[in-house]
Amino acid sequence: MILLNSKTTFIVENTDDRKLDKIFLVIKGEELLIDNVSQNLALIDNEQYKWSEMSVKTEHFIGYLDNNSLYAIELEDESLLMGETSLKPFRTLLGIIPDIYFGICSRSIQLVEWNKKSKYCGVCGSETSMHSIEKAMFCKDCSNLIYPRISPCIIVLVTDNEKLLLAHNKGFPGKMYSTLAGFIEVGETVEETIKREIFEEVNIKVKNCQYYGSQSWPFPSQLMLGFHAEYDGGELKPDGDEIDIADWFHYQSLPEVPPGSISISGRLIESYVNKLTKKDLPGFT
Repeated sequence: MILLNSKTTFIVENTDDRKLDKIFLVIKGEELLIDNVSQNLALIDNEQYKWSEMSVKTEHFIGYLDNNSLYAIELEDESLLMGETSLKPFRTLLGIIPDIYFGICSRSIQLVEWNKKSKYCGVCGSETSMHSIEKAMFCKDCSNLIYPRISPCIIVLVTDNEKLLLAHNKGFPGKMYSTLAGFIEVGETVEETIKREIFEEVNIKVKNCQYYGSQSWPFPSQLMLGFHAEYDGGELKPDGDEIDIADWFHYQSLPEVPPGSISISGRLIESYVNKLTKKDLPGFT
């Protein structure tokens, strides 16, 4: 097995133009092959792949990992596994595997899923095949190209001085709270989406939206754009559809929230709390 370390470098590429040794990340749905001994992601080399008894559906070039070409291979449903390995859902590995694994796994899972859903042309219905140069599925009958798609979303921490607005979504486990989020609609700017989503979900207005950072989120294929925003009026009222509870929490008395190690929502919360603690937010002394 090939194990990654903190000095490992990963470069996203769409075509494998270098003649490097291949290594493989093994996927089945949203499950990944794990080394049972180290509990790390199990990357296998060409020889291990060649002599394994795994049944493979598809193979996808992901990019360059150190001095290797990294491919994701999708297993058949009834495929055998290699010895001393098992499959684990990607979600269960969040916060356990190093950050560099997250990007590799996220890209791999999304490309495998895109390939599954793009086998037929949406224009004429003909079967498609992988384009020889582009990262796209190609229809030879009508020349339609189908590229991988991502869904841009906003995720926002709304604050009012020392208070943070956090909400419980009906789909969250237990008493987990998080920041507010939503998809960007066709024709909207990011700023318009922030104001619309927050008003729809909790009935308040916001101002001073400031970009914080982003995160690729493969559940299924989202790009999360993180923002801080300030409360600008309105009575807090959850929509009762997606959000069943929303409340203001003092930064020293927060409920259970996602850890910053795996989620941009957690990092938004941590960054604001750190600023409050250091007293370096605008308007604070």
